[in-house]
Amino acid sequence: MISAKIGFRNLARNRWRSSLTLAGIAISVAFMVWILGFMEGWLVEMVRGATAVETGQVQVHTAAFAESPRADRSFTLEPSMLQDLRAVDGVESVAPRIRLFGLIGHEEKSQVAQIMGVDPILETTTTPIADGLESGRWLTDDPPPYPAPREVVLGTGVARQLRVGIGDELVIFFEAADGSLGNDLLVVVGIVRTGSSAVDRSAVYMNLADTQYLAALDGEIHELTIRTRNFIRAEETRDAVAASLGAGTDIPDGPDGEDPPNDVLVTRAWQQIMPSIDQMLSLSRQSYFVTYLLIYLVAAVGILNTQRMSALERRREFGVLMAIGMRPRRMFRMILTESMVMGTVGGILGTILGVAVTWYHSVRGLDLSLFTDEGGFTWMGVAFSGRIYAILNTEVVLQPVLVMMVVAFLVGLWPALKSARIEPAPTIAGRT
Repeated sequence: MISAKIGFRNLARNRWRSSLTLAGIAISVAFMVWILGFMEGWLVEMVRGATAVETGQVQVHTAAFAESPRADRSFTLEPSMLQDLRAVDGVESVAPRIRLFGLIGHEEKSQVAQIMGVDPILETTTTPIADGLESGRWLTDDPPPYPAPREVVLGTGVARQLRVGIGDELVIFFEAADGSLGNDLLVVVGIVRTGSSAVDRSAVYMNLADTQYLAALDGEIHELTIRTRNFIRAEETRDAVAASLGAGTDIPDGPDGEDPPNDVLVTRAWQQIMPSIDQMLSLSRQSYFVTYLLIYLVAAVGILNTQRMSALERRREFGVLMAIGMRPRRMFRMILTESMVMGTVGGILGTILGVAVTWYHSVRGLDLSLFTDEGGFTWMGVAFSGRIYAILNTEVVLQPVLVMMVVAFLVGLWPALKSARIEPAPTIAGRT
């Protein structure tokens, strides 16, 4: 306590220099709090953009389908399955899907497409697909009775390639689960832009009931897509979902090198489904350290300069104190305390400032649409919204100030050691 009072008193001797150093430390810590919160928000937005539409955060398949998707690798959707999964901790919503690959087109143009059979209502509560409609409308809950054409919503890339618009008719062909050729007449009711170029170039959305009928999958689906409450902790939700269904979390090996069994359910998180995105997140977090090093280095130089200049100006004072009996250990502790006081006070002030700015951006978001022509943007194939919301948590708040205290301690060692080793007589005489 006494050392802290002495530290405050000595720092107040040169208020201008101490204030500049404190301001530099505070700004450094505030910037670190903000950049940590913003980058965590950026990473969460990256996961959301990569998983929100196409995969969800957790998926349930048969082991065979997870290994190699095929029309016949399906499982029965039990009536209670959706209700049980919604009760699992961490699960926001669940949507059943059918995934097929086929040919879609008209008499002039055609292309290979990924046909997604979806429940119109559950899909919109699980993914933001309907929010991306550029024209037309989303699928109706009840398909129109035959012989009316089946409704279809196209990705913008598919619509552009086929040169079709709302109300145009298309024909679709694909291999059904029983080996027969599924085909039907479609009418375009909507065109959607997901922000993912890969999805927009190939996705074709149809009503789940229509797709089941055409693919000979009565009552069966290929996957359950799950939206989790916490994107980053999707693996914990995956484990809870697997326990609820009695499913595995890894694809088992098939007998004698064959494909995995089709009667075993597998629950996978987005980290397993999209390992490239998971690796990108790990790499991004590791790259933080370069930014940390530069910012803390600037703050360390400021503290070192202040303490070194202060020690040089007070050498004769230190010599007198040593001559009247102050021990080197106490001198060392006094100088080091000054450095710690400066780092701690600057860190606390910076934390207060950084938390205020980060909290504002966690509530209001940081609008990046000013730098783009459209509301959102795509980076490395991942769709981002135009507004990034910072994340304010304990780590974001405490890490910068704690690291700054460590930095202040380390840079204060040298001035403290130099001051504790002075010789009283030569120092008082001004010969050192």
